[in-house]
Amino acid sequence: MSAAETLRVVQGYLDGHAVEWLAEDVEFRDMTRPGPMRGRDEVAAFLNLFFGQVFSEARIEQVRLTPADDRVCAEWTFRGRHTGTLAGETPTGADVAHPMACVYEVEGGEIRRARLYYDAAGLMAQLGADATPATASI
Repeated sequence: MSAAETLRVVQGYLDGHAVEWLAEDVEFRDMTRPGPMRGRDEVAAFLNLFFGQVFSEARIEQVRLTPADDRVCAEWTFRGRHTGTLAGETPTGADVAHPMACVYEVEGGEIRRARLYYDAAGLMAQLGADATPATASI
């Protein structure tokens, strides 16, 4: 695939985290968690939790998308209000603005693999939570 086509796929996905852009057998790795999520349904449940239940008004503000033939590196600021339980922390109502990055690997017009990077302890600190490594994982 061309870099332009790969970019089109990732932009389609990032526009509301539309799971139809994910391969049925996608592997999505939140690098703050011990293992990957596998399959569109498991990833969709995670996205619904993060963008629908844990944070209201959740959105990403894209900073940069860097495409190559088979992957896109994305950087953004995640914004939202903490309105649901996160890593055992009850809702604080705190507004967060947190930098994140993800590498999306695209094959056959679908996202096959994704690796999400962010400072989980820093995110928890914005909520006023104990940000020790044992509690920092989402």
